[in-house]
Amino acid sequence: MSLPAIAPAPVCIVGAGALGSLVAARLALGGQAVCLIGRAAQVQALAAGGLELQDASGTHRVPLPASTDIATVAQAGLVLLCVKSADTKAAAHQMAPHLRPGVPLLSLQNGVANGPLLARLLQRPVLVGAAYIAAAQPAPGQVRHAGGLAITWGALPGPLGDAFDADTLAAVQQRLQAGGFELRMSEAPLAELWRKLVVNCAVNAVSALAQAPYGVMAAVPAVRELQAAVVQEAVAVAQAEGQALNAAEMQAAVAGVMQRMPAQRSSTAQDLARGRRSEIEQLNGEIVRAGARHGIHTPVNQALLALVQLQEAVNLEKA
Repeated sequence: MSLPAIAPAPVCIVGAGALGSLVAARLALGGQAVCLIGRAAQVQALAAGGLELQDASGTHRVPLPASTDIATVAQAGLVLLCVKSADTKAAAHQMAPHLRPGVPLLSLQNGVANGPLLARLLQRPVLVGAAYIAAAQPAPGQVRHAGGLAITWGALPGPLGDAFDADTLAAVQQRLQAGGFELRMSEAPLAELWRKLVVNCAVNAVSALAQAPYGVMAAVPAVRELQAAVVQEAVAVAQAEGQALNAAEMQAAVAGVMQRMPAQRSSTAQDLARGRRSEIEQLNGEIVRAGARHGIHTPVNQALLALVQLQEAVNLEKA
C-alpha cells in the first residue's frame, strides 16, 4: 500500500508589503504552499477576498493564507523576510523562539546590514538576496507588478562559521523557481547587496522627492548628472568597505533599471506618498555614515538624505 504524499512545509513570507505580497502571490500561483505574515489591515483584506495581483498578463485573484502572528513561522520550511530595515531587529527577536533548526531564512530587504544583523541575532547562517522587482501596493489586498523578477542571492555563514549544505541551497532555488523568478546564486552576496544599494541611492530619493516614475527621471539630463554624482560617491565608499565595484558599471546598472521599469516609482516614493517613514537611513544614510568612517565626503548623498528626512518631518507635522 502506498503512503499518501506529505505536503511540503510552506514558504512563510514575513512582511506583507508590496514585495512580500507579490512574492507570496507568485509562489502560490506556481503551486507552492505559502503563508503571509503581516499587519492587520493587509491580513484582513486577504481574508475577505484574497490578493488582487495586477501584472502584464492582467488581473488575478490569488487566495493567500495570512496571519498577524509571527509564531506562524514555526510551520515554515523556508522563511522569506521582506520587512522594512528598521523592523529587522524586532522581527528577528519575535521569530527567534519559533524558527525551527535548519530552516533557511532569506532576507530580500534593501540595504547591506540586515543579513549580518540577522546572523548575529539569530546565531545561525542566513541567506540574503538582492531583488530587482518593481512592485507597488495601491491598497491593502492589492499589489501591482510593474516589471522585473531578478533575484541574486547567496549564503552568509553563521557567527560560528556554520553554513548551509548544497541540498538546502538547491531546495531553496527550486522553491523560488516555482514563482518564475530569475534567480542567480552568488558566492559574494554582500557585494550584490552593495550593488543594489548603489542603485537604490541613485534612484530612490530622487523618485521620492519628485514623486516621479523612473522613465521621467531618465529623460531629464540634469537628473542623470545628479545620479552620476551619487554613484561616484557611493562606489568610493563601497570600495573603501572592501567591495570591488566599478563606477561605470554601476552607472549602466542605474540606467538599466530605469529603462526596464519606466512606470515604477521607488519604494521611498511610495512611503512618502503615504506619509510613512522610509528606508532612506539604510540607503543614502548608509553611504553617508560609511563615508564618514573612511574620511570620504559624500555631499550629494547627504543632501538627498536631508531632503527626504525633511519631507518625512513635514508629513509627520501634517499627521
